[in-house]
Amino acid sequence: MSRTQTPQAENEQLAAYPTAIQESIRSEAETWFYGRIEPAIEMYESHRKWALILTPEQRRFHKSGAWFANQNLKCAAIGVVQRELGDPTD
Repeated sequence: MSRTQTPQAENEQLAAYPTAIQESIRSEAETWFYGRIEPAIEMYESHRKWALILTPEQRRFHKSGAWFANQNLKCAAIGVVQRELGDPTD
């Protein structure tokens, strides 16, 4: 299946995210969405919203589990929320 967007359009969509998050989104897009960026961004935002409702202890637990399960996008989203909310470092 081919890509539905040009690299320029993808770059514009990803510009709001830090470089490490962009790479996680691109990786997820290539792995699960045939290179489509939009669903990968939606997945990242979903993980981020979910992480915001967790306690610091729950975020630490789920980030560790995501890392061991190779769920890089979820791990990245939780890490961003941890930094934003000033959680204690792991």
